[in-house]
Amino acid sequence: MTILASTDYPAIRAAIDTDLDTGTLSDSVIGLNIYAGAADQDVYARDPDADSRTGEDANRIKRAAVYFCAARLCPAVVRITSLSVTARDLNYSKPTFDPDERAADLRQMAEDELEAILDPDEDTPGRPTMFTFAPGTRGR
Repeated sequence: MTILASTDYPAIRAAIDTDLDTGTLSDSVIGLNIYAGAADQDVYARDPDADSRTGEDANRIKRAAVYFCAARLCPAVVRITSLSVTARDLNYSKPTFDPDERAADLRQMAEDELEAILDPDEDTPGRPTMFTFAPGTRGR
């Protein structure tokens, strides 16, 4: 089962750089097996039960897959994120990002999402906590 769908591609672009759009990073490139398919496999390698997760855990699985896919795409898109605009009295330059550093950050974000599922910080009780009233003699 696949985790990523074409509806997730805008989030993948935004995870890399918020200035990316379909003109600079097309859906067909993101959807390639070496990117989206491999990101799904990255998640399944860490959590074989990923497709059975529900609720917030399912959201975390989706985010982890988005981050893994974005990390795989970083080296490929670094060339398109440079921008320099010069006008009469205005000079704007957007530096390129370090693709290796950004990919490492994205992989860590994905690992953090999966870690929250696989090794939660809080111990959940094995049974629900029940409250009741106990008879008392206070004030009698």
